[in-house]
Amino acid sequence: MSTAALAVLSLIQCGRIDLAKELQSQTTIQQGQKLFQADLTTTSDLRLNKQGTPEHHFIYNKKTGLWNGITPWRDRADGPKAVELAIKFALNAEVVESLSVAKKELPKYGFDQDAISFECRNSLGDIIAEFEVGKASAWHKKIEGKEDIYVPTVYLRRTDEENDKHIYLCTDFTGNIRKLFNTEFKNFRDHRPFALNINKLRQVRLVRSKTEIVLERRAPDASWLLTKPLELKTDPEAVISYLVNLSKLEAIALHSTAQVALPEASEELQKISISNFGSDEETTLTVYPPAENAGSTYATVSNRDVVFELPLIATPKVSNHITQLPDSINSLRSRTMLHLNETDRADLRGIIVRSPTSGSAPVLISRIPKGRYKLLGHNNSKEDIDESVLANLLKQLITTPVKDFASDAAADFSPFGLDQPTVVIDFVFFYGPPIQLRFGKVTQNGPDGIPQDQYFANLRDSPIVWEVTGELISDIPTRSWDWQPKEIWTLPVIDIVGFTAQTEGQPELAITYDYLDDSFTATFGDQDVTQKLNPQRAKFFLNENHHLVAQQRLSPHNAQAQQALENPILTISITVQEFDNEGLPADKTTNTLEIAPATRSENNAFFYAKASNSSGYFILNKDTVAQLAARDIFEED
Repeated sequence: MSTAALAVLSLIQCGRIDLAKELQSQTTIQQGQKLFQADLTTTSDLRLNKQGTPEHHFIYNKKTGLWNGITPWRDRADGPKAVELAIKFALNAEVVESLSVAKKELPKYGFDQDAISFECRNSLGDIIAEFEVGKASAWHKKIEGKEDIYVPTVYLRRTDEENDKHIYLCTDFTGNIRKLFNTEFKNFRDHRPFALNINKLRQVRLVRSKTEIVLERRAPDASWLLTKPLELKTDPEAVISYLVNLSKLEAIALHSTAQVALPEASEELQKISISNFGSDEETTLTVYPPAENAGSTYATVSNRDVVFELPLIATPKVSNHITQLPDSINSLRSRTMLHLNETDRADLRGIIVRSPTSGSAPVLISRIPKGRYKLLGHNNSKEDIDESVLANLLKQLITTPVKDFASDAAADFSPFGLDQPTVVIDFVFFYGPPIQLRFGKVTQNGPDGIPQDQYFANLRDSPIVWEVTGELISDIPTRSWDWQPKEIWTLPVIDIVGFTAQTEGQPELAITYDYLDDSFTATFGDQDVTQKLNPQRAKFFLNENHHLVAQQRLSPHNAQAQQALENPILTISITVQEFDNEGLPADKTTNTLEIAPATRSENNAFFYAKASNSSGYFILNKDTVAQLAARDIFEED
């Protein structure tokens, strides 16, 4: 069955027409073509008419990027949701069928007092589209794809054609274009107090009672800062949320200023003022106190002659409401302690970590320009650091949010334990000023009489004090061994000539390896077990263990590790052939690792280890110890 026949059948079934003979196919605009060939995206003047309703005339302001109503009201129009949607409807209207009907039958298709007439003009004043919108049709056009969709259709009549009886059945990608014109075109008036252009926005002032919060930036690409009541860095996500809520703030109704008796000015007024770059004009939204138990409140905007009825809570149609705006600077301020950008990181010369109350030696990390960071020790000794420790410390201090804001005007720091800090971190830069971050601890009895610890932090020379968690402070690497690499050894695999594994209560397993001959020999105590050795597994053992990394590094004086390793359960050694400056074989070096469980129970979670080439102790996990035991380098039997 043809498309035309289906359309006729649909119309008859829906009672839209009585006789199929009233429809005659036309070829004015072919099926599948756009109803308008002109570029409707150039529309800058839109006029809408409906019988019994004054003409609604809208003009596009290229400078501001906004649509404005000219008649019957002079106010900002809702471009995205109304004016532009109407133009896009006309732009995307595709002909499904063209029909010619008797003049007396036109009302059956909606071309009567309910028809909506469109007139689109470009910036030169040329009319580029004239048409009427009639009734919606029961016919849906099928659009094939991965998932077929069915697009509603509506009857349109071009009023610029000589044949005024000619109508078109066209696609309606809005779903229901006539819904846009309900309530006498009220949808076309912008219900948003602000038409924010985030790229041009320079300042936002929020005044509530005697409190003023000023958010501003010095350039369109600069970061937002709080400048009142304190000069503070901001939380970028909180600022974006604030600005988005402002831009989406929408009235549930608009009222004439003559119809609403606004409350008298009082301290309960709330004012939000915005200003843009390149303009001294400030636009102010004044929000009046709501009536008791009301779900909405009235507001006015300085550049619009209308009263907004703003929701106080979310509604099915409006998700943003006035009570979502920040109630204090704490809602917008940065909740992190340290702010170091890429330039600051590149300028960082060193870090000094001290624990004044512990009596331990400070940790000094330093570098020369473009050099690697070194751990400075006694007699100006220098050793590599674990770079991941520095990265994790900076990440914690830069990204971890504080627990709370304890004070913004501290003069006496003793109530926060900062007069005798437990941890002090100094950041030293090549060119920038130094930064000192200090942490304090205060112990007080809780409501139940049990002592409770509170932890605080502060940047020296700042009156701001944060409350932080004890976990944050405990994660700060305050000992030199915290900064040392976790590598136990890194050996050239091609120079390894042998390894041993001595398990408690068992004979020693000894493996020798000839790299040039690519051969292994193996003994288990006095027994030769070379034939049972799997060479591929033995190579895998060397590849996996020539670079050995611990889970954690411990103090050289760790009592628990020292006691456990008095009776090791596994001793591993790897022997490496050394070479002289001429590349000839020299001495051999053997690296030994003793391993003992933290506890002798079956549920032991980790192991202590001591390497012959290091003064400290290590923690190994179960998988690493099982791998070092070399139990799987032999054939299954």
